[in-house]
Amino acid sequence: MTGGGPTAGNGPAYEVLARGGAGGDGSDGSELVQHLLADAAIKGVIVIVALIVLVLGMVLIWKKAGRAPHRDDR
Repeated sequence: MTGGGPTAGNGPAYEVLARGGAGGDGSDGSELVQHLLADAAIKGVIVIVALIVLVLGMVLIWKKAGRAPHRDDR
């Protein structure tokens, strides 16, 4: 199968990982890991904020629809 897509041994990530991070201060390997961790942290924060907004919206809709549990004042 011949395709134009990346294969094993091609692409910028392969070149950085193939060097093994050698190169002194601020090597490309450690920078790549740092960027990947920062990206994952940002995505995690976005997901948490979205879940909070979703829950608040559901609670607001539940209360506005009159489905909130009523307290018995006995």
